[in-house]
Amino acid sequence: MSVPVEVLRALAHDVGKYVARTARNLPEGAVPEVLVQMLVRDVFETADGVDALALFDRLAGEHAGALPEVRAELEALVAMRAALHAGESVRDAAARCLRVEALLRARLEEAS
Repeated sequence: MSVPVEVLRALAHDVGKYVARTARNLPEGAVPEVLVQMLVRDVFETADGVDALALFDRLAGEHAGALPEVRAELEALVAMRAALHAGESVRDAAARCLRVEALLRARLEEAS
């Protein structure tokens, strides 16, 4: 099933860009607590106030199944919630956030 371009655009912007916002700007070495909390908000409190997985499901709708790699990354991020709130697994979470954005942008480029 192909995903319509307008759905991919919404996902790339409202999910991909949003979750990668802080992840893209983490410094080398220790990550300051303020950036950890920003990353947590990017993943668990999107602009719509829901976690990124719930927003993905809402925006993708019937097309979510056509993006299993994106959903898997978002599921892994949601599973890391407790660790992230404790300031752990920050680099792993950031890498997953960047993969979500890259996967969605690649699918959008293919479809455009």
